[in-house]
Amino acid sequence: MDSVIHSLPEVMVKGSHPLVKVERGKLVYDLPHIIEKRDVDNIYDAIKEIPGVTGTEEKLLIAGSTFTVIINGKKLSLNDEQINALLKTIPISRLKNAEVILNAPAKYQVRGTVVNINLKSSDEVQNGLQGEFTLAMNNQHHTMYGERGNILYHRGKFSLDAMLFHEHGDQYSITNVNSHHTLNDGTIHDIKTKLVKHTNGHSYIYRLGMDYDFADNHKLSLAYNGQYATAHSQQDISQSVQSNSRYRSQDFLHNLELDYDLPIGLKVSVDYTHYHTPDTEVLTSVSPVGEINFLSTGKQNLNLWKFALAEDQSVSDKVNINYGIIYSNTIDRSGQTFRPTGNNTSELPENSNYKRCEDIVNIYVGTDVNFSQRLMFSASIAEEYYHNVAWHNWNFYPNFTLTYVPSNSSIFQLGFSCEKQFPEYWSLQNFTSYSNGGYSEIVGNPQLKPSNEYTGTLAYIIHNKYQLVAFYNQTNDYFVQTPYQRHDRLVVQYKYLNFNYQRKAGLQAVIPFNVGSVLDGKVSVIGTWLNERCDHYYDVPFNRHNMNITTDLTNTFTLTKGLYFNLDGYIRTKAIQAIYDLPASGSVNVGLKYQFLKKRATLHIFCNDIFQTAVINPRIHYKNQNMKMNFSCYRTFGVSFIYNFGGYKTKEHDDVDTSRFKKD
Repeated sequence: MDSVIHSLPEVMVKGSHPLVKVERGKLVYDLPHIIEKRDVDNIYDAIKEIPGVTGTEEKLLIAGSTFTVIINGKKLSLNDEQINALLKTIPISRLKNAEVILNAPAKYQVRGTVVNINLKSSDEVQNGLQGEFTLAMNNQHHTMYGERGNILYHRGKFSLDAMLFHEHGDQYSITNVNSHHTLNDGTIHDIKTKLVKHTNGHSYIYRLGMDYDFADNHKLSLAYNGQYATAHSQQDISQSVQSNSRYRSQDFLHNLELDYDLPIGLKVSVDYTHYHTPDTEVLTSVSPVGEINFLSTGKQNLNLWKFALAEDQSVSDKVNINYGIIYSNTIDRSGQTFRPTGNNTSELPENSNYKRCEDIVNIYVGTDVNFSQRLMFSASIAEEYYHNVAWHNWNFYPNFTLTYVPSNSSIFQLGFSCEKQFPEYWSLQNFTSYSNGGYSEIVGNPQLKPSNEYTGTLAYIIHNKYQLVAFYNQTNDYFVQTPYQRHDRLVVQYKYLNFNYQRKAGLQAVIPFNVGSVLDGKVSVIGTWLNERCDHYYDVPFNRHNMNITTDLTNTFTLTKGLYFNLDGYIRTKAIQAIYDLPASGSVNVGLKYQFLKKRATLHIFCNDIFQTAVINPRIHYKNQNMKMNFSCYRTFGVSFIYNFGGYKTKEHDDVDTSRFKKD
């Protein structure tokens, strides 16, 4: 050490760690390095640290658009809510790197922007038994608790992994709605409601997986994934509506997946999922609408099969081709019943049971070409047949990405992609449910069509860390659930409808910075122009435009070795959604991370939304529609403790496609 110190030059050049590099058109981020000092303990929170990722806890975005998360090149099967829950069960000790694919080719079996999380493989895991456990608690008016355990046994060619995640506790919220409601007879009704909701319950997510490596590129994998959750909710409404409801729901999910990778590049996979969610509600309500008293039961039973054959071959050192076929079949048996429990001045919906079948066949071919170390090209085409009771058609999906690397520290990338978004199964059924004491109705739409989305992006990365992304997105038949104050009766109806289109264009800049060895930070600014048009939105067609800006700032202070302080914040200007006006919002978060016991143990303490400004309270004041909604907003305190043993380096697993299942 003395000789090294004495031989140091008088002038030293200190380089910064590159955050991103390009591999076959993919932007590969050294995510373990990015989150090294951050208050992060699971994969979901790690994804939020990828440069360019913005959004809320419920909806993350890249370049203004949603993205799909896959693991080790395999499609994840999650809806927005369940992707949060399942990714939070995967500890960051599994993480190898993250790939951002702005225009994913067909071989990934998903379209649009993709974040591929690469996890450590079995050959990076030492023999024997290893594991990790986590204890967590957070308080947001009421308290939630979580426990997570992961173990891995590896011996030679055989690996077995198991995971159990348990979450339980109470949740509390208040919603105030002011509705200035005009009827056809010219009368105006001011309906004010205050809803107090208290929910308690628990959920389990569990997995058991086995892998056997016969040889290089020759592997058999079998896994079972399961979920169980139960929730009990009490809702009390006062002011213009006097109502009380008791709601209970359960969720059961069972999934089996079998994957077989052959040395010739052929991959065979079979996936089966069974999903069952029964629920019951007892409602008693007196309102300007009338009196409603009933017991309702609902159910959704889904059986999903998916078969896939995929071939990936290298024609030469510079050319790779891939092709495959995917077939999926879904049988949805859903039902809803109502039984009066007292006087009902309005007619209850009819009892109903439905069986709905859906088939999707997808055939694709693609190629990756490395013209040189500086120029790369990726393209694919896919033909897909979609069939259900209401719709059956063929769709064509072209995709390409052109990547140019003018120097070792700069990247240009131009891309185009097409994709289709499918609505949830429950929203396609002709069901009716109530909220706000019966003043609000949620109805299905059997004629709801999938949307078609077209996206173009141009990205420029400087010095392997500064990013500038321009994007344009158009979604035809865009759908979203929106409220409408009916004029024939005193009811606000919520329904998914297809718009003519949604258009978005914008520019995003991501600038990391540091101050010596004390402060590491990142600022992200995105400006978005939004245009939504619907010519058949009841009797209030609209064509609305908006320009909004979102700014995110993260700061990590190194206090001492192993002790880090995070100070983050964001602010969003006013935005729109359909006929909603969305006021500005923002948040300030702090966190403390402490690593000890040779980094085997980690303690996180945090407080999010210190000033209670993160929640958006939407307003509607458009033509004859006039409503205001205010949602409760509480700061969140939390603490978590992580301990790993046996040199824990767990392995990858896939997840279950529940993106279109019923959500409470």
